[in-house]
Amino acid sequence: MKIQNELEYLKQMLLKMSDVVVDNITEAINVYTGKNKEAMINDDMVDQYERLIEEICITILLKERPYARDLKEVTGILKLVADVERIGDHAEDIYNFATKLNHLPSKHSEAVDELAKYVIEMLKNSILAYINQDLGLANKVIDSDDYVDRTYDAIVEELAHQEKVDKEYLPFAIYTTLVVKYLERIADHCVNVAEWVIYIVSGYHKDKKIY
Repeated sequence: MKIQNELEYLKQMLLKMSDVVVDNITEAINVYTGKNKEAMINDDMVDQYERLIEEICITILLKERPYARDLKEVTGILKLVADVERIGDHAEDIYNFATKLNHLPSKHSEAVDELAKYVIEMLKNSILAYINQDLGLANKVIDSDDYVDRTYDAIVEELAHQEKVDKEYLPFAIYTTLVVKYLERIADHCVNVAEWVIYIVSGYHKDKKIY
C-alpha cells in the first residue's frame, strides 16, 4: 500500500509543478501583450519540484522494488517531468524576449496571444491525461501539435512579409519570432509528455512496445 501512497504523492507534486509552469507562461505572455511590464517567473520553484519528484521516483525504485505496472509508471514520470521542466525554462525564455519589446510601440500579435492560450491548454491536457490515465486525451495533445506547427509557420511568414513593408517593424518581428518559436517548442514538449503518458498506461512509446 505504501507505494500507492507514494505514487499518489507524485501525482500531487506533478500537478503543483505544472501549475507553477502554467503561471510562469501566462505571466510571460502578459508581458509580451503589454498587459504587464514585468513578471515574477518562478523557475527556481519548478526546478525544486523536478528534483523532489526525481528523488521520490529514485527512492521508490531503490527501496520499494515495484512490480511491472508501478515500475512503468515511475520510469514514465522520470521521463515526462524532464519535459515539464524544459517547458518551465521556455517560459523564462519567452519572458526575456518579451521584455525587449517594452520600448517598442505596442504591436503585439493577436495570433501569438491565441497560440499561447492553445499551447497552455495542451500543457494542462497533457498533465490531466496522466492524472486520469486518459489515452484519448493524450492522443488529442499529440494531434494538436499539427495546428501549432501550421500556426507557427503562418505567423512567421506574416512577420517576414510585414518586415519588407515597414523596416521599423524589424525589431518587433525578430523578438516575436523568438517568442513564437519557444511556444512551438513548448508544444513539442507537451507531445513528449503525452507520449510518456501513453507509455505509462499501455507500455507503448511511439508505437513500440517497451514494457
